[in-house]
Amino acid sequence: MAAYSAIASFRQTLEELLDSAQFPPHVPKPQIESLREKVSSLQSSLDKIPFVPKLKRDKMKDLQNSIREAIYAAQDEVEYWIKDDSPHKSDEKTMKKLEEGIKLVEADALVLEEEIRNDPTAQNLFSDNPEQVSFNFSGKDKIVGQEKDFKLITEWLDSDDKSRLVIPITGLPGIGKTTLARSIYDNKEVRKQFNIRAWVTVSQDVNYQEVFTKILNTMESKNYQAGHYATQGDEQTLLQRLHQELYNLKFLIVVDDVWDLAAWDRIALALPDKENGSRILLTTRVREVADKISEKANLLHEMQPLGPEHSWQLLCYRTFGDKLKNDNDDVTLLCPSHLNVIGKSIAEKCKGLPLSLVVVGGLLIQETDKIDYWKRIEEDTGDAAAMGENSYLEILALSYLYLPGKLKGCFLYMGGFPEDCEIRIQKLIKLWVAEGFLPAPAPEQDVSGLERVAQRSVEDLIGRNLLSIRKKSTNGGMKACGMHDSLRELAEKQCGFENFFHARKKYNQDLPEEAKLKRRVSVHRNILMCLEEVYDKTRTITYARSLLYLGSHHHHPMPFFLTFDLLKVLDAFTCYFIQFPDEFLELVHLTYLSFTYNGKLPTKVTELKKLETLMVRREPKIIFVGASFLPDDVWNMPKLRHLWFTETDFPNLPSVNPTNKILLYNLQTLASVDAAYFTEEVIDNMPNLRKLAMWIESPEKLNFTVSKLKKLEQFRFIVLNPIPGKGIEVEAESFFPKKLRRITLSGTGLPWAHMEFLGKELKGLEVLKLKELAFNGPEWLLRSNYDMENLKYLLIEYLNFQKWDATNSNFPSLQKLIMRHCYELEDIPDDIGYIGPLDTMEVVDCSPQAVECAYKIIDQQEEGNCKMNFEGRVFSSWE
Repeated sequence: MAAYSAIASFRQTLEELLDSAQFPPHVPKPQIESLREKVSSLQSSLDKIPFVPKLKRDKMKDLQNSIREAIYAAQDEVEYWIKDDSPHKSDEKTMKKLEEGIKLVEADALVLEEEIRNDPTAQNLFSDNPEQVSFNFSGKDKIVGQEKDFKLITEWLDSDDKSRLVIPITGLPGIGKTTLARSIYDNKEVRKQFNIRAWVTVSQDVNYQEVFTKILNTMESKNYQAGHYATQGDEQTLLQRLHQELYNLKFLIVVDDVWDLAAWDRIALALPDKENGSRILLTTRVREVADKISEKANLLHEMQPLGPEHSWQLLCYRTFGDKLKNDNDDVTLLCPSHLNVIGKSIAEKCKGLPLSLVVVGGLLIQETDKIDYWKRIEEDTGDAAAMGENSYLEILALSYLYLPGKLKGCFLYMGGFPEDCEIRIQKLIKLWVAEGFLPAPAPEQDVSGLERVAQRSVEDLIGRNLLSIRKKSTNGGMKACGMHDSLRELAEKQCGFENFFHARKKYNQDLPEEAKLKRRVSVHRNILMCLEEVYDKTRTITYARSLLYLGSHHHHPMPFFLTFDLLKVLDAFTCYFIQFPDEFLELVHLTYLSFTYNGKLPTKVTELKKLETLMVRREPKIIFVGASFLPDDVWNMPKLRHLWFTETDFPNLPSVNPTNKILLYNLQTLASVDAAYFTEEVIDNMPNLRKLAMWIESPEKLNFTVSKLKKLEQFRFIVLNPIPGKGIEVEAESFFPKKLRRITLSGTGLPWAHMEFLGKELKGLEVLKLKELAFNGPEWLLRSNYDMENLKYLLIEYLNFQKWDATNSNFPSLQKLIMRHCYELEDIPDDIGYIGPLDTMEVVDCSPQAVECAYKIIDQQEEGNCKMNFEGRVFSSWE
C-alpha cells in the first residue's frame, strides 16, 4: 500500500517544515499545522487496520487509491511552496481545497476502520498494541523432499564420463531449482571433486560482459580464493580470459536462470571441453531450452512438486523451524495440535511448490497459535488455488495483501531493482530512511532510531520469507539480501498499479502515459541515460522523487543527466562525472545523494540543508594528503546522518560557533577521514558516531581520544605508509571505546600488550581484522584470563609475528579464522581446532609450517568427525 508510505513521507515533510528555524515566510503556518494533524490522524487509522476481510478488500483498495492521490497532490503543492516555485503562486484556496480532500479520505478511513473492527470475520485479529514478531535468521534454505533430486544429480557429477557434461535442471517457477543447485554447489564432498568452481546468474536481460565478469569474480580453486582473477576488459576479452583460465582444469560451473538458447550458446564458448570430467549445472524454467541443451549428453532433470507429506514438513519448517533444537527432529510435532488439520489443508492448497509454501509459512509465523487467523489463511489460499494456471501467482500475492501498511512500501521498493540483484542491506536502510516512508520511532529513542526501524523492516521481510539473505557479514549477520524473481515480478507489477516505481531497463521500452505519474525511477543500465531519446522520455516523469542508477559502473562522462525539481533521493554512485553537475544544487529537497566525482565539492552543496546521506566515490582512488574534498561549511549541515568519502581530510571546525550547539549531532557514519586533523573538539561535535573510518599518512602520535565516542560500534584505522618496527603512539584505553563490535586495523604497529585490553574490556567485540603490521612484535601470547568471549571472526593478514600461543578458551565463540600472507609464522596452535563454534578456517599463502599445521587441524576434524559443518581451506603457493 503505497498510500501508507505516502502518508509517512508527507508527515515527515510537514514536521520538518514546522520545526525549521527558517520557516518560509510565504507559507501559511496554520494551514501546515492543520495538515499535519489530519495526516497524523489518517496514519493512525491505517495503523489500526492490520487485517482486511475479503468483503471489504475492494473498498479498502478504493480508499488507498483516494488517499494516495490526495496525499500526493498536497505533498506536491507544499514542496513547491518550500521551493518558492508553486505553480499556483501560493494560492491558499488551492491549499484549502487539497486539505479538504485529505479531510474526506480521513473520514472514510475512520468509517472503514470501524466497519472492519465490527466485522465478525475479523474478530481476535485486532490489537491496539501489536507486538513485533521476532525471527530466527539462519540464512539457509533447507532441502525438504528433494533428497532424491540431490542424490541423482551428485551421482551424475561424479560419473566416469570424462566429457564436459551439461546438466539442465528445469521445472515450474518457485519449485526450488536454484535452491537445489546451491545445495549441491556448496556441498563439501562435491567441491572436493573439482579443481575450480564458480556461480553466475544470467536472467532475461542478459549482459555477457557482466556474466563473464561474475564467473571470474566467483571462481575459487585450491590455490586461489574468489576475487583472485582479473575482471577488466570488454566482452570478448573476458570470454577469452575465462576460457584460458579454465582450459586445463576440471571445473564445476553453475549457470543459473537461463531463459533462451542463444544466451547459453554464447556462455558455452567460454567453457572449454578438455575431456577432464568438467561439469556445468544449468537451471531454467523454459523446458524447450533444457531439451535443446540436454540433447548431447542426454541428461536432464525436471523437478516435480512436493507430495503432501513433504509439503507439510516444509510449511512447518518455515513456520516453526526457529524452535527446532536439532535439525533431525520432526518439525511437524511443533505445530499445535488444534492447527494440524487446517495446516495440512493449507499445505495441500500450495500444490507442492516450495516458494508458495515458504511464503505462506511467512504468513503463518505471524500468528502461530490463533485458529481464526489460520482459517482465514486457509480460505484465502483455497481461493487462490482455484484460479487455475494463475494460482501460483495468486498465492504469492497474498504475501503482499497481508503485509502491514508500514512494510508495503519496503516491499514495493524492491520492485525497482534488477532481477537477481544482490543489495547491500546498509544501503537499503539508508535509502528507506531517506525516502521517509517508515514510521517515525518513539521520541525518546536516540538519533539512530530511524535506522533501527529500517533494520527491523528488513528483518521482518526476511522473516516473512519475502527477502532472502544473499550474503552474511563477518560476524554472521545479514550483509546483502535479494528477492526471488517471482516475488520481484509481483512487486514490480504492484509498483505499476500504485505509481510507485518506473524501471528503465532497455532502449526500446515504451513509456505509457500513466508511467508519467510514477514517484520513483530506477535505471538498470546507466548507459541508457546517455541516449538522448531515452533521456527525454524519462524526463517526462515529472513527479519523481527518487532516481536510482542501479547498473554497473559507467566509466565515461555522461553527456546527459536527469534531474527533477522535487527529487529527494539521487543514487548515482555508479555514475562518473568529470565536472560537478550544477543541477544538483537546485535540488533543495535532497535527503540522499551519492555519485562518483574526483574534484572538490562546491561550497553551495552545503545549502542542501535536508541532506542526510552524502556519499562520494573517487575513481581511480587517489589520495591527496593535506587536501579536503569537503567544503568548510559541511559543519553547518546538521541533518547529516551518514558521510562517506574515498579518503579525504576533514575541514577544520568553524572558528566561531555562535549557537554553542553540537554541530553534527545526528552524524552516525563518517568514512574515510584523515586522523591528522582530528582533535578533541572535533570529536565533541559528533558524539553519536557509530561507524568511523580513519587514516593517517605514517605512524605518529595521535592527539585525540577515540574512546570519547561512547556509541561507536565499528572502527577502522589505516596507516597508509606503515613502517616495520614503528607504530602509532596511543594508549589502548583512549583508542578503543568499550562498545566496539567491529575493529579493523592496518599498519598501526601497536604492541601486542594492547591486545590484553581488547580481551578484558571490549566484551562485545565480534569482528577483529588485523592487516599489514597492525601489531608489531615476534610473539602473540594469550594468557589464560585473556578471553575474547564474543569474538566470531578473526582475520590475520600480513603480520610478521613468529609465535602464536593460544588455547580454545581464548576464543570460545570464534566461528571463522582467516589467515593470509603470514610468512614468518611458525605454527598455528592445535587448540584452535577444538573451538566449539569454529566452522571455517582459511589459510592463504602462509609459511610452510603454518600450512602444515592447518592441514593437521583439518585432518583431525575430518578423521575425528568432531564437527560435521567444519570447513578447512588452504590456498598455498608452497605446494
